Amino acid sequence: MQISSNTASKLPGFKRLDWRPLQDQAVDRLELSSPPAPEFKLRGMIAPGDVRHQLRDEAAELISPIKVEIPGGKFVPQYAPTVVGARQVFDPAGDCNGNFMSSKFQVNNNCYNYACDVATNSFAQPGRKHGLLLGEDWKPEDVATGAKADGLIEISRQPLSNEQLQEKARELPPGHFVALLMSAPDANAKWPGDYHWVRQDENGTWSQKDGTDQVTNFDYAGHPILDPAAANWTVNEGPMSSKDNRDVVINYKFFSIMYVPDGKIDII
Repeated sequence: MQISSNTASKLPGFKRLDWRPLQDQAVDRLELSSPPAPEFKLRGMIAPGDVRHQLRDEAAELISPIKVEIPGGKFVPQYAPTVVGARQVFDPAGDCNGNFMSSKFQVNNNCYNYACDVATNSFAQPGRKHGLLLGEDWKPEDVATGAKADGLIEISRQPLSNEQLQEKARELPPGHFVALLMSAPDANAKWPGDYHWVRQDENGTWSQKDGTDQVTNFDYAGHPILDPAAANWTVNEGPMSSKDNRDVVINYKFFSIMYVPDGKIDII
């Protein structure tokens, strides 16, 4: 047992607690430890600190009620069974039985889930169901490749007008269009890079789910999304360092138009 110096002088047999060395040791440990990674908000990718949605191996403990095995022997935590939507109009509360808006399931479905209209309740990642995992050095092409493995059809790497989309839809099976946006990594800001998906609803306008947030049919400037390539996808993440109070500004840029055929998508 350790007690203060004053008490120890009066009670033989007790060890004196030297506060100063302990403080010095704490400072040393603080100085030796690496600074924590910036806590960015990601729209599509799983943040490193998001323990709910990290892959687990067979021996690891899962905190989710369901585990889905993927190629390679890893398991994806799933917090409720998959719900496939019957996309009609912009209806966040009714879409996929409300899984995109429910306080219980909202955080487990991201922009990719919403764009595909499939609530997997696992923070779905393009290609993951088929063993295609994004590594630290991932490229935009890898996201598109993963989405195509999941059943999406790539239409164009160039923006298309609503009239052009309607013309192409006549040649495609029933389904809907989605747009893939990319934000490149920024080493100076320690930004890891991210992707974001938006989907076209049946009235011709577009809507999106901003990561763990609720669904909206506005861009990041609060404007209706009439053209995903021309919308505002600039995000101010705020300062990311106590030594540098400058805001970190993130931009997502148009990458591709894809098509989601009804009932043909397999994601987790």
